[in-house]
Amino acid sequence: MKKTIKACAALVMAGSFAFAASASAFSDIQNDDSAKIAQTLQDKGIMKGIGKDLFAPSLDLTNAQAIQLIVNAFDLKVNPGVDYMPEASFNNNAWYAPAYEAALHNKIETVTKKDSVNAKMTREAFASLLLEGINTTGQYPTTKMYIFFDDEKEFTGDHFGAIQILGNMRIISPGGEFRPQEPITRMEAAEMVYNAVEFVEKMKSNTGGEETEETDVTVMTAQENDGRVKATLKVSLPNPGYGLKIEDVKYAGNKATVHYTITKPDPNMMYPQVITEAEASTYLTGTPSEVVAELVGGEAPSSDAKLLK
Repeated sequence: MKKTIKACAALVMAGSFAFAASASAFSDIQNDDSAKIAQTLQDKGIMKGIGKDLFAPSLDLTNAQAIQLIVNAFDLKVNPGVDYMPEASFNNNAWYAPAYEAALHNKIETVTKKDSVNAKMTREAFASLLLEGINTTGQYPTTKMYIFFDDEKEFTGDHFGAIQILGNMRIISPGGEFRPQEPITRMEAAEMVYNAVEFVEKMKSNTGGEETEETDVTVMTAQENDGRVKATLKVSLPNPGYGLKIEDVKYAGNKATVHYTITKPDPNMMYPQVITEAEASTYLTGTPSEVVAELVGGEAPSSDAKLLK
């Protein structure tokens, strides 16, 4: 059965194809990407602002606030048929009690630790907590590539393993410094949760039917000096043997559909299982307001990715 994979990028093209900056609902967030993340999480009821128009992005997150955030992000509920973990205890009258109860019923082990609820949560601890939250929604296939961090010697316990998995899921940026022992700020936590929720939603939609599934193809456009519009497709592939090839462009009104294929590796060659970024470009006719990419003549190479145990 033929599968069709689509990746859409609606592009508002005004003059030089620049996106208009959107005003943030939070006066203390100036970056457009951060503003979008904060607003999206608030709209979904995952993470609220502080006061009327403040998000307090640089404020450190406490253990109790982190638990509440994960419970909200993955909609964790109390399951009457599940017993509490015997070593867990908390103040049943505290504001965070419902979140702790829901976390316990979903076997979030972080709740059983004796850390003060008001203590600041470290970046490495939040990464482990976030992975616990993701795991309550299911098990997902991903690559198993070792990711180097400049400060990996600063990790403690099993947190580095969680970081590796989140890096392979592309929930955190791989490599560089992670600063595992520093407290995580509200904005840093928001970005990780936003990416995690997107990851889960995407994986759920991938398995929702046999006919279609999404891939990580992105579409970018740019206007050349001669006035022509160039569309560039980018995608992450399981190994360097795969390639990306544009086959055709179809037009319908103000929409341009770029047809592409994923070329397969040479069966007589050996390739390292390292995620490889591939891209391909083509020139468009006119100035379409929407550009989408559509896979034709095959399916995504998801079966080549190794599973994390």
